[in-house]
Amino acid sequence: MNDKGVSRWREWVHSSPVAAFFLLAFLISWSIWGVARVLLPGASPELRVAVHTVGLCGPTVAALFLTGLLYGRRGVLDLLKRIARWRVGIGWYLFALFSTLIIGLTAIGVHTLAGGMTPPMNQLVFAQALLPLPAGLPEEYGWRGFALPHLLKKRSALTSSLIIALFWVAWHIPISPALKSASFFGLFLLEVIPLSVLFSWLYINSRGSILVVVLYHLVANAVVEVLNIPGSLSLWAIYVGMNWLLAAVIAARYGVSRLSRHGSADIERDLGTSQAL
Repeated sequence: MNDKGVSRWREWVHSSPVAAFFLLAFLISWSIWGVARVLLPGASPELRVAVHTVGLCGPTVAALFLTGLLYGRRGVLDLLKRIARWRVGIGWYLFALFSTLIIGLTAIGVHTLAGGMTPPMNQLVFAQALLPLPAGLPEEYGWRGFALPHLLKKRSALTSSLIIALFWVAWHIPISPALKSASFFGLFLLEVIPLSVLFSWLYINSRGSILVVVLYHLVANAVVEVLNIPGSLSLWAIYVGMNWLLAAVIAARYGVSRLSRHGSADIERDLGTSQAL
């Protein structure tokens, strides 16, 4: 690429950072997973987990690269330090650690009372904790740390959450063959939409704490895996419906514009969107 091409690319990144992020995140993750599928068809389980985890880092790598390009070294350091932003109030930790479990167990109770057959629990208890990196850590610097604050500059928190949900689901296609089915893709999207709203609400109100949303991501994945929520379509529907109800209540209470009672200036300061991340 010549200097003129590089200059135009930089201008596009500055004018469309969110589009650049989605493009780069998909390119990194899909390339790693695709190459591994072609070159390592008979890989050991340990190697497959390692490659899978490296691919998961696409959103975070994209976020750090683009942050450096847009805001320099200081911006990268500010973004990285958000994992250490832990003084956010005990209530946000309680929500991150227990809300999904409560919803999952309640959904199972409702499903059972309605006469449904609850699928057996997954024997790989806390399977997510066995991965080299906790679920969510390779992703959340991207989805919430980079994409959400930039989307909030021009869009409401609700609209920003919906946009992230769509790309978040599509990004999973190479590692979830079932998503190639239009019906399953739609069901998964119906699950991710309210979760994306809840993630945004949690990130905004925890003052941009990557730690809190990583914990929420980890527990949410573990609950669905351990309780085998998708093992029954009716149970999954109840679980998804309850998440929609919770997201709707929060959106109504906090407002769809900001999903927070704080003013726009406070949110911009907490998320670093006024100047840099």
